[in-house]
Amino acid sequence: MDDSRFLLHVTQADRWLAVISNLRNLADQGLSSRVRVMINGTAIYAVQGVNDWTEEMRRSARDGATFEICSRSVANHRLPLQTLPEWLAVVDAAIPAIAEYVAEGWTYVKP
Repeated sequence: MDDSRFLLHVTQADRWLAVISNLRNLADQGLSSRVRVMINGTAIYAVQGVNDWTEEMRRSARDGATFEICSRSVANHRLPLQTLPEWLAVVDAAIPAIAEYVAEGWTYVKP
């Protein structure tokens, strides 16, 4: 495969199973380091605590995928920043960040 990079955008908690499936499929192709996951909206709730989904996310991050969460969504839903996992980076705002990544050539995927 070429040097494609994939930006998975998850905004709803009920879409995590599709995102995790995408992450597994990309990992099976050796592409984890070319994956970025942008999290905002109600999808932010799924990164709290330890469960099968967060374990899959952690594993993907360990394999090279990047996970980013919108600080505005975190504030709007009143999640304490200190409760976020260490493998998760906070960005100021998801939509402008997504626009930048797309302009840089990332392929936008909305699972």
